[in-house]
Amino acid sequence: MSKKTIRVTPSKCVGCLNCELACASRDWGEYFPSGSKINLVFFKDGGQVPLTCFQCDDAPCLKVCRTGALARDEASGVVRSDPEKCVGCRTCVSVCPFGNIAYSRAGRRIEKCDQCQGSPRCAAVCPSGALAYVPDEENLAGKRRAFAESLRQALAEPRE
Repeated sequence: MSKKTIRVTPSKCVGCLNCELACASRDWGEYFPSGSKINLVFFKDGGQVPLTCFQCDDAPCLKVCRTGALARDEASGVVRSDPEKCVGCRTCVSVCPFGNIAYSRAGRRIEKCDQCQGSPRCAAVCPSGALAYVPDEENLAGKRRAFAESLRQALAEPRE
């Protein structure tokens, strides 16, 4: 089984919110956008970017989870959460450098993208191709890190 990942191409995003709705409906059984594990970040200048877990190679969330609620699936490479083991300490939320882990008060657990167990709905419903589920080849992993760094820099710069 080749590893795959969700590729985000911000320049293709049209801001339709289909990704948020598809994600939330999978987990909650209804269109509940605040329960989504993918979120659109809108900028004042009109741009937007969909953000979800980058499945970091050296995931800080894994390092701080003391209960074993977070573990990497070796076959897929996806960091998954086990709600039975999560005690709700939210340490993983605080160390995610991109803010892609959230705490659900309704579920009393963390919410983190698990790529829909290998069939991510967000990518399936994206009309513009801003989200795609593609093989995680070595060069793609480098592109993902480069995207993450460019996003970090963009968010650190003051916007007018």
